[in-house]
Amino acid sequence: MICDFHVHAFPDNVAQRAIDALLTTYGVPAVTDGTIAGTLAHMEKAGVDYSVVQPVATKPSQVRSINDWAAALSDARIISFGGIHPDYQDIHGEIDRIVSLGLPGIKIQGNWQEVYVDDRSMYPIYEAAEGRLIVLFHSGDELTPFDIMRATPKRIRKVHDDFAKLTIVAAHMGGYRMWDEVEEYLLGQDVYFDTSACFPADLPDERFVDMIRRHGAERILFATDLPFGDPLDDLPRLMSFGLSDGEMEHILWRNAARLLPGRVGKLES
Repeated sequence: MICDFHVHAFPDNVAQRAIDALLTTYGVPAVTDGTIAGTLAHMEKAGVDYSVVQPVATKPSQVRSINDWAAALSDARIISFGGIHPDYQDIHGEIDRIVSLGLPGIKIQGNWQEVYVDDRSMYPIYEAAEGRLIVLFHSGDELTPFDIMRATPKRIRKVHDDFAKLTIVAAHMGGYRMWDEVEEYLLGQDVYFDTSACFPADLPDERFVDMIRRHGAERILFATDLPFGDPLDDLPRLMSFGLSDGEMEHILWRNAARLLPGRVGKLES
């Protein structure tokens, strides 16, 4: 069983605009058209059983519509997180609604939302989510480097220290292109890493495997950042690392099943 814990998809009526905007920003061609149908078709091709969509609300006015769309997705193979923004007027009320809609988590992208993830304005979100929702952070740099890094491993560590019961996933093996800082502040902590966008040119295989082993496979989630990463590339690479069957099982689905009970397969004893 395979779960891709970090993918991007959009409502049909905005998918092309979203893909075009991201292509302009990052210069990386998309593997799919950004729709749910396109995502499902690529999952079938790559042998992925479940995908976890990670929407980002870049302004407060998007929050409610994102969560309504996420909750309306009907295919059991697609699990969507919700969206939130620090300037949304009723953070606690919307977090309550996200929980009531059955969405299992929220995505925070400090660089796109233009807020430091450890800024005090973010704390009402974490207070409302603690013990109730997973928080997946973009962590580290971007495909096209940003001048200001608002979501660094050090800042995510501060959130972890201040909210010990908050379930945190730090994307991109804890911090894209900031591996030294990941090792200093997040490696070995009780946070999950996902494997999305850890391209060989940025994270060589030997260091990738070393980080998995030192952090613990039970806290690593397979992820691709589809449509800008591709499971057809990432799965063979992961399988070439020489990890044990047990380590691979944890990474490919068991950790996701523990975080998403009743959504990803059937967690066996």
